[in-house]
Amino acid sequence: MTPASRAQSALYPAEDVIEPSTAEASAAPEAPATIAAGRVFGVSMLLGVLGLASALFVITRLFESWRVTAGPAPHLISVFGQQLSYPAANAGAIVVTALAGLGLLMVGAAAWGLARELLADRSFRRALQARSPMPLHGASVFSDERPQAFCAGLLHPRVYFSTGALKLLDGPALDAVLAHERHHASRHDPLRLACGRVLAAGLFFIPSLGRLVERQHALAEISADETAVRASGGDRSALASAMLSFSQASDADDLGVDSERVDHLLGERTRWRFPVALCLATAAILSLLITVAVLAAHVASGSATLAPPFLSGQPCIAVLAMIPAAAGLTGLAYARARRAPRAGAPVQK
Repeated sequence: MTPASRAQSALYPAEDVIEPSTAEASAAPEAPATIAAGRVFGVSMLLGVLGLASALFVITRLFESWRVTAGPAPHLISVFGQQLSYPAANAGAIVVTALAGLGLLMVGAAAWGLARELLADRSFRRALQARSPMPLHGASVFSDERPQAFCAGLLHPRVYFSTGALKLLDGPALDAVLAHERHHASRHDPLRLACGRVLAAGLFFIPSLGRLVERQHALAEISADETAVRASGGDRSALASAMLSFSQASDADDLGVDSERVDHLLGERTRWRFPVALCLATAAILSLLITVAVLAAHVASGSATLAPPFLSGQPCIAVLAMIPAAAGLTGLAYARARRAPRAGAPVQK
């Protein structure tokens, strides 16, 4: 039997595998880990929106506190006979500028993380397409002797199997892995995890968000395990057999079995507490950031000019000279991002 025919018969037997209808899927109650994973995602999105709103708020205060003119600079200093301009600001304007700098760092870090996620997703999909994956009723099989099974794709997630996985797993184990990865695809877990990583990068000064994303990943895996067990009629042996086969056939550095997933398969209940302390601490930090920006903006006063004498006597020339430099730096950053390693791996069994 060819790998294709074996894969099709193992993944989709003629009578054993029945796709649940939409009504049945909606009627099925969500498992505890699925609910917990959804709540973690909601918390991370809420904190991310609050962080972005705070960053935009302090940046707008910067433009309201400073007066930038295109005429001659009112504040000049002479250095070796050369007249140099300098900005003038009071303490309030300096505080607003510092907070706006933090806000720009937050927005820039989030934008950089988003670019990395998009580039990594496109690069990974291109690498998979180069292997000419064979579609099999909603899944795709690519040629690779290493046992692999994962869900990849941000906007359009798909389930992928390697030929090594098809040779390694028997029918029930293969069906369990398929149900596991289909759960990831149906809930768009690659996109959810990517959003969490982007928001954690933006709020870099709150390290607990990184651990929250890791917890989201762990709960997503346990949630998919619950779906696989439910699809097997409550039988945990098929999924346990698949996990053991993957672990034994792979290097220790490439694939490890999470002990929490093993405990869950053994019947232990997944424990997760809503991160109340993290939410309160993050909200307090962001509220303090906004409060200080509002108070400082009331008394802030700063002035600067776009025409530094040591660059050009004409403001437009100085500004136009910055355009090619900014374009060059942007192109260099884009090229380095393309050569950088993938920011996040696909959601994998």
